[in-house]
Amino acid sequence: MDRRQADARHHRLTWLAGAALLALPGAAFAQDDAGRARGVFSLAVENDSLSSGADRNYTSGVKLAYVSPSERVPQWLRGAGDFTRPISRSSPDFWGVAIGQSIFTPENISANPAPPDQHPYAGWLYLQLMVAAEEDRTDGRTPRYLDSYELELGIVGPSAMGEESQRGIHQALGAPDPQGWDSQLHDEVAFAVSFDRRWRALRAFIDVPGGLEFDLTPSAGATLGTLRTEARAGVTARLGWRIDNDYGPPRVRPSLSGVEHFSGGPLSWSVFAGVQGRTVAHNLFLDGNTFRDSASVERTPLVADFQTGFAVSAGAWRLAYTYVWRTEEFETQPTRQDFGALALSVRL
Repeated sequence: MDRRQADARHHRLTWLAGAALLALPGAAFAQDDAGRARGVFSLAVENDSLSSGADRNYTSGVKLAYVSPSERVPQWLRGAGDFTRPISRSSPDFWGVAIGQSIFTPENISANPAPPDQHPYAGWLYLQLMVAAEEDRTDGRTPRYLDSYELELGIVGPSAMGEESQRGIHQALGAPDPQGWDSQLHDEVAFAVSFDRRWRALRAFIDVPGGLEFDLTPSAGATLGTLRTEARAGVTARLGWRIDNDYGPPRVRPSLSGVEHFSGGPLSWSVFAGVQGRTVAHNLFLDGNTFRDSASVERTPLVADFQTGFAVSAGAWRLAYTYVWRTEEFETQPTRQDFGALALSVRL
């Protein structure tokens, strides 16, 4: 099968995923029950088939997440306020948990063994635990920032089942079978702790029929751990209606991301564009296993993500799509990467 046939079958996944998310029953957009505290369940799917259709580098990410209603932090997490208050000047407002899997492959998936100058094969299966604290505002105004504290813990290697997942999807789509998974990273338990702050730095109202809003949301953060060590900063610009409904759509790390939490209610929509720069000191998926010899490539220390997309929410539901351009992450990577991200959230 040639590359054009493979790309066509990858684009079949794009249409199927889009149709599945857009075919929501009309009743799903009903008004949220007034006064009822609801958590949010989100499914985020990031895949190169949602953009270029070519398997390479970061080829797939899936994350299923839950965040609690505001002011519903359980007793066993109350102690998190001991470290959120000095930084955020607030105790945790909500918490979240997520499970996910990410898959990485070289560009040439038919080569066996895998090409040594391309991205190593790797699967990552993980659990995330998050608490978030908004700035306290006694005047009733919208908080100016949201802080999130996150622990990511999981396993990289054959036990992460990246090979089984990719081969299963390719078999279902009739796409080429990846041949080089025998050279994937070895089993290794890894972790990362992260902190991010998102500011509501600027908000403006545009006097047009129906009314429009514009805002800027700068962000900054850092991650430390055996999985990934980096510092990052970015900004997102949004144009729409009722855009203070959320802080942007959920994404899979290390992407420029929002959070799963959103307020629900009447129709809200936005189009957005953003950029994030990262200074990367360690990336397990590129640097290879920590304690064993494995496939690896020469990591690029500076990486940037550029993204654009849309989000719409009504009643208890939110749907978002993001198109991402990522600059080269390692020295022998020939071109930048692009991929798409779909996120569907519901308040339950």
